[in-house]
Amino acid sequence: MTVESTEAGQLGRYLRLFDPGQRLGWIYRDPESLRRPFTEPEPQREQVAVGYENRAAAARLDHEDRRRSALRIGGGVAAVCFLLSYFVGAVMVVLGVVAVVVGLARMALAARQVSSAGGALAAEQGSLEQRFQSSWQMWHQHRQYHESQQEQWVRGLDAWGTLPIGPDTRRLDVFGGSQRGREGFLTVLGTSTLQERPVIVVDLTQALVCRELSVLAEAAGVPVDVQVLPSRMAESSIVGGLAPHELVHALVEAVHGDNPEAGRAERAVDTRILTQLCGALGEDVSLARLGAGLRVLMGEADDTGCLSRDERNRIADDLLNDKNKDQVRDSLFRLVSFVHPLERLGTAREGRGPGYLTCLALDFGAGSASTELLADLAVQSVMRRLSSFQETAPSVLVALGEQGLQRRHLEQLAQVCERRGSQLVLMHPHLRDAAEQMIGGGTVAFMKLGNHQEARVAADFIGREHSFVLHSLTDTEGRTVNTSVAKTIGSSVSRGTTHSASVTRGTNWGSSSSSSYQGGANPFSSSSSTSSGGSYSETTGTSTSVTYSTNESTTHTTGDSDSTSLATGRQRVYEYVLEPTQLQALAEFSLLVVERRTGGSVLVHPVDCNPNIVFLDRVSMTPLPHFDPAPTPQLPAPQHPYPEAPQQPYAPTPPQQPYAPAAAQQGYPPASHQPYAPGVQPTAPQQPHWPSQDHPQQPGGGWTQGPPPNWPGQQPGGFR
Repeated sequence: MTVESTEAGQLGRYLRLFDPGQRLGWIYRDPESLRRPFTEPEPQREQVAVGYENRAAAARLDHEDRRRSALRIGGGVAAVCFLLSYFVGAVMVVLGVVAVVVGLARMALAARQVSSAGGALAAEQGSLEQRFQSSWQMWHQHRQYHESQQEQWVRGLDAWGTLPIGPDTRRLDVFGGSQRGREGFLTVLGTSTLQERPVIVVDLTQALVCRELSVLAEAAGVPVDVQVLPSRMAESSIVGGLAPHELVHALVEAVHGDNPEAGRAERAVDTRILTQLCGALGEDVSLARLGAGLRVLMGEADDTGCLSRDERNRIADDLLNDKNKDQVRDSLFRLVSFVHPLERLGTAREGRGPGYLTCLALDFGAGSASTELLADLAVQSVMRRLSSFQETAPSVLVALGEQGLQRRHLEQLAQVCERRGSQLVLMHPHLRDAAEQMIGGGTVAFMKLGNHQEARVAADFIGREHSFVLHSLTDTEGRTVNTSVAKTIGSSVSRGTTHSASVTRGTNWGSSSSSSYQGGANPFSSSSSTSSGGSYSETTGTSTSVTYSTNESTTHTTGDSDSTSLATGRQRVYEYVLEPTQLQALAEFSLLVVERRTGGSVLVHPVDCNPNIVFLDRVSMTPLPHFDPAPTPQLPAPQHPYPEAPQQPYAPTPPQQPYAPAAAQQGYPPASHQPYAPGVQPTAPQQPHWPSQDHPQQPGGGWTQGPPPNWPGQQPGGFR
């Protein structure tokens, strides 16, 4: 059935719940987590080549050297020349002037070299700065454009996406949850299912959790048939359209539903009694006529007028003899007790056709045998209708009450739905008894499980996994203080004697002669002399020295040291994927869908099944698209040489809209039949082709707080 999705009218945004595509709820993903960072490196200033600085430094040193040499040598030569000019003349003055001019010329040449080297260095620095400014302006404009594109793209992304049911999912078991949580889940799943097939809801909670679904469906124009039992059993059709033998089997199974140990003999006896009674009643078989016939067999008076005189006589006289009546009296009494409260069932059904949404619900009455019988009879009626009817196989949603149903009946219902091709959803309020035995028969989901034993069973079903956890943490802090004192006293005596002796001997000799002319009779005269001598000396000495010394020293040594160490150890463990305490602390509308993948791995999908999510912004009625988490390829920094910084380095293209606004859409696109493949979804924006670089295009990159913090990690995709 098609429901036109528009936010105008009585329901407003609630009509979005009827958008195509079965969904269990919504998964939250922060759009900001998809923002791609700008990875192009920021340009850096280049250093001036070493040759320019070396030439400038060499020119400065040469200039200083020539200036000093000119002052020292040229000044000295000029001064000497000027001093000599007083003695020599003007020539020395000219030489002094020439010396001064040569020194000044050398200084001027050195200054010119300094200026030339400094100018070349300044020109190179200016060129590098100009290239840096041009590169930085280009990089800054690239980043601004990237951020604006990312901002526009992120604003267009949805924060909430649905978790669809895979097309191969035929059974879903939901365990736990509060009444309001199960009501929200039933509303979300039921409204989305009505777009594809009829829905039968069996509400056995005695809390009318199907009321929200029925009210929304009726307001949306869906034919709704609500049958409240037992207060309005006269309008119910749970036994309408059943053949006599189907009615008999449904009654027998309902009567013995609370006794898992009921013998085949008892069921066979009850089946034969009711079958013979239906044969005596002919084509007109109803619960009121069955009750009247059972009372006739019991020998009780019947004043209802449901049976004619001939029918009463035939039942009383021909159906069973007196001996058989005595043998089956217990069975007759049991059947009369169960059938009598149900005689009004379906008596005021005339004029009401079948609904596209059928709700069979137990009202707020206290538990009684007739109420439990109605619950079993409703389930048996659904099974008989699914087995016999030829219309499109509906989806069956069964919300079990606190008492639940017998495992035998639930398994029979599951087999009938599988054979008929109907989708079956069982909502168990607890994970115990029959529910614990049936876990794993299909896809499994968990809501809040307050009981610790039920939470442990759920954690065991989800399984365990290997992981590395912090095993040990050692924090050591120590302080060491050492103090030592050492004192040393010593004395020494030394004595020494020194003997010395020396002997000196000497001998000297000599001769001399001389002659002279004196004139006269004896003109010549001569004389001679001889001398000799000797000497002897001897010296003896003795010296003695005595030295006394005393040494005393004291040493104080103090040591102070602090030590701190922090050591961690990790260990491979095999622990729960979800701890039982996490299942106990789930929020009211939290739903954890367990998906088992090939190889034994487990994936848990956290879902929020609150129907009021449709009132939030950025909510999609299809699964969230999956974006490649790979980082954006880096663009190299702009290369030189660059021209002057352009006024408009590139022509930005108009930003592309990720997808058309909701106001311009014609309804909402249907969900894909693939459980993991989303429908029409926005795509990541493409980075423009910069004209200054030759690079290919690159890809761009109430519930405002997201899911509760106690949820496990979110995973995209559906489940099978």
